[in-house]
Amino acid sequence: MEAPAENKKGLSNKVIIIAAAVIIALLAAVVVLLLTRPAPTDIGDEGVPKIGYATEATVLLDQNSLQAAMDEAMANAKDGNIGLYYQNDATSSDGTNFDCFIGNSNSNIYDMFLTIYADAELTDQIFLSGLVPPGSGFESITLDHALDPGVHTVYVALTQVDTDEETGEQVLKNQVMHTMDFHVYG
Repeated sequence: MEAPAENKKGLSNKVIIIAAAVIIALLAAVVVLLLTRPAPTDIGDEGVPKIGYATEATVLLDQNSLQAAMDEAMANAKDGNIGLYYQNDATSSDGTNFDCFIGNSNSNIYDMFLTIYADAELTDQIFLSGLVPPGSGFESITLDHALDPGVHTVYVALTQVDTDEETGEQVLKNQVMHTMDFHVYG
């Protein structure tokens, strides 16, 4: 009669081991799925996507200029102005990767994003940034598609965005367009 008790004990140990193995396998699968899935788009409460920050933008402002920049930014915002902060020429050897200088002026109070178009009709978008804080910008950018060798006048839209602190809702505040010359050598 002891043999059946040992079989039950051996059987229950096997069941526990199999159940533990299944649980570990499921946990491993969940971890793999979480680590390999694409990052979710930041969606607001009303289902509206939010603009994320440009991770490739760098701070272009030193500590000594912060207070003067903040004073000027407050005055510009009150008047609805957008400070421009760029060099007119950008250069590339391959038509896709450009050395340039374009940013969100430290005289602005709002974050902004850049949209660059290759045509005056604004139908050929070649670059779209994430949000760029005041005093930050780009020293190089990569276009969505290459430009041919030569000099191209591109159209740059600077769009300022304000975020409501209570609701997190993003609102477009101001927008200005200007042109730049993109030089492709090669």
